[in-house]
Amino acid sequence: MAPSTCFHEADPSADLKRRALAEGLGTALLMMAAGGGGLAAAHAWPEPGLALPVTAVSIAAALVGLIVAFGPVSGGHFNPLITVLQWLAGERSLRCMLVYVAAQVAGGLAGGLLAAQLWGAPLGMGRPVGWHGFPSEAVASGGLMLVVFGCSRGGSAKAGPFAVGAWLIAAILATPTTSYANPAVVLGALVTAGPVSLAPQTGPVFVLAEFTGALVALALIALVFPRKPPGA
Repeated sequence: MAPSTCFHEADPSADLKRRALAEGLGTALLMMAAGGGGLAAAHAWPEPGLALPVTAVSIAAALVGLIVAFGPVSGGHFNPLITVLQWLAGERSLRCMLVYVAAQVAGGLAGGLLAAQLWGAPLGMGRPVGWHGFPSEAVASGGLMLVVFGCSRGGSAKAGPFAVGAWLIAAILATPTTSYANPAVVLGALVTAGPVSLAPQTGPVFVLAEFTGALVALALIALVFPRKPPGA
């Protein structure tokens, strides 16, 4: 992959363990920012309507910084949806995909626990969201994948992190589920505290919705950014 292509590591031949470590660390810090930002906002502004924009900015800002920092090493995914779609598109090997996803899941869980520990917040039952939340997470995830792959295939390497951050702010404010759009973050939300925490029964609904939206986005990406045959 060309070094200028966003969401792909600059050196795909680099040690997989080192690249996976970057994915795990990035995901953990992203989840810590999401959980901690929610707890901080709830502490400062008990009214949910005021806390939401603060949480959105915290998550988006953290993600932009983390993609810029770790992107050259691992591609800066921090999200199994990106990694799995790259594998389905033939842009990543099965082994790399599995190792990345394992690191992202571990990072999400660690970040969720870290946020609660830093704030001394008791782990309790998060908000339950039933199947009515499925369309919201599907749309949020599909939109995120369109932005990610649009930047990647459109050659907008330097703008990619900022485009993703901008989309997340909009999606968090515009969707009823506040756009988790990341299975690793959903798992982290199951073990954290505060406004971003989720009830156990919500996890499967969100993860299924996110992968559904991502797969639809992958089909749309193939239409908007068709691959040119070799020699074309």
